[in-house]
Amino acid sequence: MTSAQETIKFGERLGQQLTGGDVLALTGDLGAGKTVLTCGIALGLGIPMDQVSSPTFTLIQEYSGAIPLIHVDLYRLEGPSDISTLGLEEYFTPNTIVLIEWAERFPQILPSDHMALYLEYGEAEDIRLVTLSGTSPRSIRIVANLSKPH
Repeated sequence: MTSAQETIKFGERLGQQLTGGDVLALTGDLGAGKTVLTCGIALGLGIPMDQVSSPTFTLIQEYSGAIPLIHVDLYRLEGPSDISTLGLEEYFTPNTIVLIEWAERFPQILPSDHMALYLEYGEAEDIRLVTLSGTSPRSIRIVANLSKPH
């Protein structure tokens, strides 16, 4: 992806394929565009992008839509006790979609059925590379669909 707009478009395509119960681990370089990608995912779910902000300081943002979107940021957390006070497991329901930024810091909180998305800088400053993987047949189909030319 070569711009924030392309990142948003990719996120929108991903968001259109997500459904309740999906958990997405967002990992990658600081400033690589995880929150920008989340804006696109929200858009794909029918949630206005201007409602989306980074939960770096609030830790959890909830966005209302046909399917509620829970946006979590683990960057500032220091240890397992910080995680347990968040009560994240309460959000892992068939009625919500959960996006977790910096999920690599606490992989033990992820359900076994989740998708992982790694966002990194390319060779040029404005290039972003995305690696998306899934752990279930449905999430693997989503990855395959997003790999097709659009």
